[in-house]
Amino acid sequence: MRPRLSSQALLACTALLVSCGSATTSSSSAGTGTTSSRDPLTFTPSSLPVGYVGEAYKVDIGVTGGAGPYGIRLVSGTLPPGVGLQSRQVSGTPTKTGTYTFTLEASDANLSSKAQAYTVNVNELPPLSLKPQLPPGGDLRGETRVPLNITAPRAVRAARVVWELPEGVAVTRIQLADAGGVLFWKQVGKTLTLDLGFKAVPRSGARVALIALKPQKAVTLDTTKLAVEARNGEGQLLTDAIKPAPQKTETPKAEAPKAAAPAVSAAQAAGAGSAAPASMTQTPASTQAPPASSTPATSGTPPTNTTAPAAPGGKP
Repeated sequence: MRPRLSSQALLACTALLVSCGSATTSSSSAGTGTTSSRDPLTFTPSSLPVGYVGEAYKVDIGVTGGAGPYGIRLVSGTLPPGVGLQSRQVSGTPTKTGTYTFTLEASDANLSSKAQAYTVNVNELPPLSLKPQLPPGGDLRGETRVPLNITAPRAVRAARVVWELPEGVAVTRIQLADAGGVLFWKQVGKTLTLDLGFKAVPRSGARVALIALKPQKAVTLDTTKLAVEARNGEGQLLTDAIKPAPQKTETPKAEAPKAAAPAVSAAQAAGAGSAAPASMTQTPASTQAPPASSTPATSGTPPTNTTAPAAPGGKP
């Protein structure tokens, strides 16, 4: 005869089984999304960016999977001249253009290993530039924030941008973007002057500022009337200096021609030296006209009476 379990014993066994199942499920869920020591090693990033001659280059190499700590070494190929592998970082300053292919190998505490091939293209450094990223077609119809992007920043720490805007376009606000730092700006007439200072050298392609523009009417923006001046931390120019705008000068008014002096004959010129001034010339007494006399004249025609004689009878 089999022994029969009491109801209390059955309940206890059921609770034990449920708790074991829950623990198993919980453990399985906890492992979801985590890296196991049995996962294969993986490199990040899978490709490397372009480098430029004379510009600092730095890329951190990451490894996931397996069990740390990890080690990375160069197993084949050649890194660009001036660039090396330091611990888990490819860094340096390229000195020569070209295409360079090399292979890195990562290993972990489980003695697992993984190789990853990389290619780095090194180009000549393009000219440093700061240019607005215009809307499609350059059309500006309402208030718009225009990004100001930097290319090939080199060792830039300060920059000035002078931009002649279309008539009727007002700058309402300018704020820093990805690069950080400080800025000062002013608008005089159509000309915007923007001064930027960077705490660190921004990356190539970074947005350094956002310029809010508000037109009175639809206009087309033009970047050909934009000038840039950049300097490094020592104040040395990295670009051409901005030429000051030519000062407008007023054309002097033409004076009316002066009247020509009357011609003087040779004889007059010769006698002019001996002639006395008119104010100092005296007329001889014998040639002076006699003063007018108040005595009536005794000879000559008697004065004519202009009164008509009276007619007989008193009538004229």
